[in-house]
Amino acid sequence: MKAKAVYTLLKTAWVLELVIAAFILIVTVVQMVLTGKDSLTALLAGQFDLDQFLVSAMNIIVGLEFMKMLILHTPRAVTDVLLFAIARQLVVSHASPVDTLIGVSAVALIFVIKKFLHTKEDDLIPGAQPPHPPAS
Repeated sequence: MKAKAVYTLLKTAWVLELVIAAFILIVTVVQMVLTGKDSLTALLAGQFDLDQFLVSAMNIIVGLEFMKMLILHTPRAVTDVLLFAIARQLVVSHASPVDTLIGVSAVALIFVIKKFLHTKEDDLIPGAQPPHPPAS
């Protein structure tokens, strides 16, 4: 009985994560359309603001990566979200040199983690079969 209750709760949580991921995807697509429309309008009016465009574009990218993280549940998906979130902060904020150095160091650390700590299994989608090695 207890195992069935735990299974039901985990399944419910997984379904709710998928609902949230779908909602994030829908909102992100709407934001993409609005960003494109606003950017085109501003460009034609001669009032294009690159900083505002980069803020919107990076928010869209972080939203997409976050949605992928909710669906995949892999270590690589988590580090990708962190990488894009930190990169977004570096691009859109005009922080002090110390803050920028900390951000760049964090990005470098994430690349080190991805290079030396991630394995091939980290890329696998839960429940998916691993790729078969090529026939010799």
